[in-house]
Amino acid sequence: MIGKILGKRYQVVEKIGDGGTAFVYKGMDNLLNRHVTVKVLRPEYVSDLDFVRRFRREAQAAASLSHPNIVSIYDVGEEDGIRYIVMEYIQGQSLKELIDDLGRLPLRMAVDYACQIAHALSKAHKHGIIHRDIKPHNILIGEDGRLKVTDFGIAQAVTASTVTYSDAFLGSVHYFSPEQASGGQTDEKSDIYSLGIVLYEMLTGKVPYSGDSPVSVALKHIQEPFPKPREINSQIPVQVERIIRKAVEKNPENRYFSAREMSGELSNFLNGRENVAADQLLAPNPRQTGQTENVKMTGKRRLKPIHRAALVAALLMIALLIFGVLMLRAYWVVPDVEVPVVEGELLSQAATILTEAGLVHRVADQAVSDIVPSGHVISQSPAAGRVVKKGREIELVLSIGPDMVEVEDVVGKMVREATLLLEGQGFAVEVLERHSEELSGTVITQNPGKGHRISRGSTVTLNVSIGGKPFPVRDLRGLNLEDAKKWLDLFGLGLRFVAEEHSDTYVAGQVIDQSPIAGELVQAGTSVDLTVSKGSGRPVLQRHEIQILTNDIPIGEEVTVIVRDGSGERTEKFRNTGEQFITFGLGSGEVEVRWQNNVEIRNFP
Repeated sequence: MIGKILGKRYQVVEKIGDGGTAFVYKGMDNLLNRHVTVKVLRPEYVSDLDFVRRFRREAQAAASLSHPNIVSIYDVGEEDGIRYIVMEYIQGQSLKELIDDLGRLPLRMAVDYACQIAHALSKAHKHGIIHRDIKPHNILIGEDGRLKVTDFGIAQAVTASTVTYSDAFLGSVHYFSPEQASGGQTDEKSDIYSLGIVLYEMLTGKVPYSGDSPVSVALKHIQEPFPKPREINSQIPVQVERIIRKAVEKNPENRYFSAREMSGELSNFLNGRENVAADQLLAPNPRQTGQTENVKMTGKRRLKPIHRAALVAALLMIALLIFGVLMLRAYWVVPDVEVPVVEGELLSQAATILTEAGLVHRVADQAVSDIVPSGHVISQSPAAGRVVKKGREIELVLSIGPDMVEVEDVVGKMVREATLLLEGQGFAVEVLERHSEELSGTVITQNPGKGHRISRGSTVTLNVSIGGKPFPVRDLRGLNLEDAKKWLDLFGLGLRFVAEEHSDTYVAGQVIDQSPIAGELVQAGTSVDLTVSKGSGRPVLQRHEIQILTNDIPIGEEVTVIVRDGSGERTEKFRNTGEQFITFGLGSGEVEVRWQNNVEIRNFP
């Protein structure tokens, strides 16, 4: 998979993990020049067409979620039998890895993380999407400390295709609600139960139930009482333990009504507020009640008229004073409200959410964003979860979408000029070298091409010529010069220099040497030097008939013949067989004939 490009856009860079349903890769979105997470479904799920349909439906529904605590789903696709999802890439670690590293998390960090997860669940539940697999493995922590929940809605497709628990679900079953463990109907409160387990694990460093198999763990969720967190970690405040125990009630009806209600209690703890029961605030004061009864009992004595008038006036003044105090209180004492999450929301939806919370909004600024769609909220101030006075103005920064720029046409330009033009437009430039018949250093193609509008900062890829593809030059020796020229022309090679030398091996006009040598790799346009034969440099031998009388030479006697001519001196020997003469080929020169002590020298013009 490494290096493969999916959807003509997403290039797989490296493998970063395995999941129960998918292999996880880090990828590059070549269109928007950003890293993404690519999840490729395991083969056992790809072959299940019912699962594929459910999976695609759930993934597309989850893609509609836009929230700062939810990993965004960018794309869902299929190519060559490969089913994949493209998601937001989070540089950081999972919550599970953090728990493994620290053992248990600091109190406020754990409660803050749980609050962020509850915000994400509240957003998803509002859109009718249930996660069904909340666990630390599916919660990522960015470098900025913000949590991101991933894999929304996907668990529904998985569990619908799974009839038995397997080792792939061992990590999930530790966080299953009793209704999930028993195969019953799941809803928002199942996610709340799982969040309670996650908060328990963050504060204690362990899961509440363990066992030898997924089935044994599931049964404990259904049958066994939930362990008390403070018995494991005595530093957990009573208020936080109460939150955990309410979230993990066996009966869903006894849990929090919504994730938003749970996030509210978590926020109250973080902001130092205890939950006070309403009946305590409304309970009558027994002492005041008793005094009233005593007044009634002692009221039998009649009052004089003047005293009665004074009493009425006093009561009227007291009533007016109480009314005034209540009016002033209503005017000056403003109730507190928690700022809801509106980051990622469309402006109109954000305005509705803030209005329902008793807050007003103002668009303080607009900014370019490659992630947040145009017209949606990038950030808010004060931040979500803060407690402010009712009627407070919330400042919003609105996205105007990515800064789109039209790519200039640089095909045919030299690479240096093309790079400067594109960098001047705000693009990054990637240069890839390609063999081509075009002049070396010339831009052959570009991606994206002329006229495309892409976000500033994106990468434009240039394919640049480095000349033709190398090929081995043939052995030209033995060819005549004209044939050698034809071969060089056929393959685009130039003839630069021709030298001539004598050769006893090659006849005049034939190639006897070349540079580059035979077999060396060259490209079209390379120049070749040739050396051509001028023929042999020796003088032409003439045939002279030399008659050596052998009457005085004994039969069998060795005769030495020394020939001296333009070719130099050479010696030949033979034995007298009785022949009258011997013929030698030689040019102008002399022949010296020796046998025993006899020497005979003959000259030839």
